[in-house]
Amino acid sequence: MRSRHFAGSSLVALLVAAAPIMAQGVSTQLGGRVLDNQGAGVAGATVVIRNTETGLTRTLQTSAEGRYLATLLPVGPYTVTVTKAGFQTASNVKVNLNLGDAAPLTIKLAPETGATVEVIAATAQVDTERASAAAIISPDNLTNLPVFNRNFTNLATLAPQVVVDSSRGNLAIAGQRGVNTSINIDGGDNNEPFFGGATGAAEGKTPFTISIEAIREYQVITDGASAEFGRMGGGYVNAITKNGTNDLSGSLFYYQRPRGWVEAGPTLRQPNGTTTTNPVGDFQQEQFGFSVGGPILKDKLFYFVAYDAQRRKDPIHQVWGGSRPVTLDPATYPNDAVLLAKAGDYSAKADSDVYFLRFDWNPTVDHNIQFRINHSKFKGVTGASTMASSENLASDDVTTDAYVLQWNWVISGNWMNEFRVSHTKDDMPRSTYSHLPEVSISNVGYYGAYPFDRTYNTKRTQIQENISYVTPTFQVKAGVDYNDINVSEFFAGNWQGVYQFNSLADFRNGLWSYYRQNFGLNSPVQQAGLFDTSYKQMAAFIQTEWRLTDTFKLGAGIRWDRQENPDYPILNMGDPLANPMPITAKIPSDSQFSPRVSFTWTPAFDQGKTVIRGSVGRYVSTTPAVFFYQAYAANGVRTGSKDFQPGDAATYGIPIGASFNAANPYWISSLPTGVTFTGFNIWTFNPDFKNPYTDRVNIGAERPFFNDLVLGLSATYARGKQLERTADLNLGTPTPNAYGRLMYPSTLTTTTVGGRTTISWTPIRPNANYGTMGMYFSDATSLYHAYTASLKYHKDGSAFDAQLYYTYAINKDSDSNERNYSGISIQDAGLLGNQWGYADTDRRQVLTGYFSFLDKQVTGILASVSVRYQTGTPYTLTYSADVNGDGNTTNDRYFQNGVDTGRNTQRAGSTLTFDLGLRRDIEFTKRIKLTLSADVFNLFNRQDTYLSNRTPSVPNTTTSNVSTVDAQQLALNPQQNWTGSARQIQVGARFAF
Repeated sequence: MRSRHFAGSSLVALLVAAAPIMAQGVSTQLGGRVLDNQGAGVAGATVVIRNTETGLTRTLQTSAEGRYLATLLPVGPYTVTVTKAGFQTASNVKVNLNLGDAAPLTIKLAPETGATVEVIAATAQVDTERASAAAIISPDNLTNLPVFNRNFTNLATLAPQVVVDSSRGNLAIAGQRGVNTSINIDGGDNNEPFFGGATGAAEGKTPFTISIEAIREYQVITDGASAEFGRMGGGYVNAITKNGTNDLSGSLFYYQRPRGWVEAGPTLRQPNGTTTTNPVGDFQQEQFGFSVGGPILKDKLFYFVAYDAQRRKDPIHQVWGGSRPVTLDPATYPNDAVLLAKAGDYSAKADSDVYFLRFDWNPTVDHNIQFRINHSKFKGVTGASTMASSENLASDDVTTDAYVLQWNWVISGNWMNEFRVSHTKDDMPRSTYSHLPEVSISNVGYYGAYPFDRTYNTKRTQIQENISYVTPTFQVKAGVDYNDINVSEFFAGNWQGVYQFNSLADFRNGLWSYYRQNFGLNSPVQQAGLFDTSYKQMAAFIQTEWRLTDTFKLGAGIRWDRQENPDYPILNMGDPLANPMPITAKIPSDSQFSPRVSFTWTPAFDQGKTVIRGSVGRYVSTTPAVFFYQAYAANGVRTGSKDFQPGDAATYGIPIGASFNAANPYWISSLPTGVTFTGFNIWTFNPDFKNPYTDRVNIGAERPFFNDLVLGLSATYARGKQLERTADLNLGTPTPNAYGRLMYPSTLTTTTVGGRTTISWTPIRPNANYGTMGMYFSDATSLYHAYTASLKYHKDGSAFDAQLYYTYAINKDSDSNERNYSGISIQDAGLLGNQWGYADTDRRQVLTGYFSFLDKQVTGILASVSVRYQTGTPYTLTYSADVNGDGNTTNDRYFQNGVDTGRNTQRAGSTLTFDLGLRRDIEFTKRIKLTLSADVFNLFNRQDTYLSNRTPSVPNTTTSNVSTVDAQQLALNPQQNWTGSARQIQVGARFAF
């Protein structure tokens, strides 16, 4: 136990038992017992709890057993004073309350006639009350650890069971999909309702939407969340922001990554003899801003303001062919001159400005009101890659606004009320740099217009009302949560046209394989593809906590979640042969109950040192609105995408061969007369579609050793059900070929244009009026189990601090779809069980954490190191061609010796990075100081590489090659890949007062 001594008082204060019941929101609580020197409870003692920052005071009386509990306390430092006639006063006992953390405080009072004794205050090393599995990112962590791009959620990856999904860059917690993670800030829902992920994150492009300077601390909850929290199948990040205090304080900061201190990426020697380089280029990044907070009326009204900005340019080394550069010869091939003219390195900007304002008002001792505004503006680009020309980019301008108002009311000594209303807006317009059709050349690159521009806006209004009844041994909390969500978007991909070439040779000859363009069927495509709708998310919960004995606490709760989806009509595919497909169905709404039980036990035989905690419960996720959009727009009435084949060129006047103009490709300005859309793709929902849920069980134990070293072990089991996946209904009954591959009814199509012959499968669609008849199902499943060992060392006044987690986990599922709303990744949709394999988020072994040391004697430097190690991500060997005749060129797995190689059976390389932070304070006064810093990201410049195998395109020169591909044992194309980033050094200065 940690000890602090206060001389000159006439009592003994011992901090031995916590009561942070249901403290997973934006506030915390303090509880314990007041005892006499014989250990009996002191009834009727007056306990005064005062926040030393704001003067907020709470006064309460102890129960007959000497117990007390104060809830709805803002996070921060407090003093506690206890008085009782006949006893000496315990005054100014100091305790710091963290978000959701234990704050055990039991006061032992000395008799009034007793001798003066030394006051001893000791805090327990382990949280003896919290049932949830949680990691706390403290204010010291946010200040002292190196934080890449100064995004506060970056430190979440130091917590156990947290990885970044490889599909969308979201935080994936406890084995679940990244879109099933929830992020709350000041109690408000900070999740993007359309795409999933954090509001304003723009698929990982924005560095931050709220300044780390404005974040006070946060939790990462992996298991055991109370019924108050929902809409997440995995876990959630729960953050609170800073508030003003009675003292004027603030900061001024500047950070820069000098270009000369940014290392180049590795030079990779490819197996085919080529070399891939990753130069630094014109890299620039600087971040700067300020914060200030203080009183408007002492003890009553406070403000806090912050501004944070980034200016960044990322170099793109553009190479036709990417890691396998191609040789261009404009003298022989005139179209090569176009590629040369459009080639060249460029920089992708990522500029951001974030503004934060918060007011706190304490009109009386029973009322606390908080109001917060956050505005974020990001300007960047999308589409940048080594194989994309600079004109193939599109601007990404992201504007995010968030408003949160919270009112906490202490109705009486036992009744508490919380009311919160929040409103968030997210605008993400995107416009292309070019207005020419995109030209896509397989294994070479892209130029022309980026094919996916958009106009996009979401709004979320959230209202929450919670009421609690609190006694020292029993608490009950109930509440409702209402979200009204509006989504507006135009996202008709490919409306500016796309030419697809299968090879550089075909491009040189102007022989495109298809020309694709999206048209409005009854109006201009921008109007026909406009989506504007609203839907609702609602919840109600009740959570109870019982202190059954001094060593055992039980929690139980139940939550009801409902997602009331838009009621516009969608396709009814009940008759898959209908023509036209009737638009008479609706997107199913969803309601589910989530029971949860938890406990904590501190065995008496170990004198309360060991805490054993466990939980079991169900956690329901939401369905992103992007799926609603696809069912709305791709229904055969509003928009239609047409793939013009080479044989259509003459009919519709599309240049091909020698007449193809590579410098200024032809674009169809309006829907040509005679074009029919037989065979285009349509999408809908399965009538039984439901939101996903996860059943979770967690058991863990922690115990301090040598007073300040805490070791822990935990195990987690999670079964995910009703996970979303896609399937094509418009396929015939498959039959196995000689090697076991299911072949769908199809024909071999032979096309000869300009002397080039192409042979490929063309599906025989049962409903010849449509191509893919896509349906969203909710029948995928997942299974995750993990075992975590933890080590924590913290001692007041110690120069050393550490926290490390090692997790061994196995994560499997039948589909890992993060947000693929229009593609089909499953090889055989009718045999979902054959898809069972390692999940995309499977990381077998993960080691994360940090340690720090303050050299007080010589240099005064605080050195900290963050470590992140994880084994490689799984991937699947697939052909880059349609092998089984289902019309899909991306999901046919490679057969080896006539055996399916399976899903996600290959592994990328493991990664290991150390980030070093150095801090040196120069103090001018006790409260004014300048901190100089240097952060080294990827300290050892470890450039992790791995050899992946790509399956080549199926030979299509003869019918026999296509028909017997599974017997051919095609040689795999190995490729060296680089994962991670090279070493970067950031220097900075922060002036604080």
